[in-house]
Amino acid sequence: MDKETAEAVRRYVANGGTVIMTGYSAKVDETGKWFETPLPGRLTDVFGVRTNEFYRAEQPLKIMFDCKEQTGSDPFYEVLEPSTAKPLAMFTNTPKPSPAVTVNRFGKGRAIYLATAAQGAFPDPLVRSLYTELGIERGPVTPPGVVARVVDGRTLYVNTNTAPARVALAGKQHDILSGRASTDRLDLPPYGVALLQ
Repeated sequence: MDKETAEAVRRYVANGGTVIMTGYSAKVDETGKWFETPLPGRLTDVFGVRTNEFYRAEQPLKIMFDCKEQTGSDPFYEVLEPSTAKPLAMFTNTPKPSPAVTVNRFGKGRAIYLATAAQGAFPDPLVRSLYTELGIERGPVTPPGVVARVVDGRTLYVNTNTAPARVALAGKQHDILSGRASTDRLDLPPYGVALLQ
């Protein structure tokens, strides 16, 4: 985390933005050296937490978020010590109870810290929980590993899986890239792409 990036995050949140930081973040400075200050480096006040303990769990991590238990895939986690931040979610299977997700009000905005590496099971429900409040319009519904984005009446689908994927469609649509028409479903090969209209 260099000074310029830390200042950009600080200004963005202070001016009303919402940021999410995950484990492994802001541990080293711009020269690759471990910070000699509390972590996350240069941003402990923005996130309202500090972390100095890091562990690898012997089993998949579990988080209770929004009354649902989520199971992760990466066993790395940090023990967060909130100062001004409030816990949003807790680990349910670590030796010492600790927050898995915290939120801190800073200026006009808020900074959210996830105490694990980015892995779909944890940030996905967190981000979805922010849609309404932040005015984010939900994109097309896709199966796991398929991402989609709508721009100017066209929808781009990308299969990030090593296996084929099937996407449900509403009616008939035309793939601009291949020239093929799809009715009610789109079959994407591994790493396949389609631009439907």
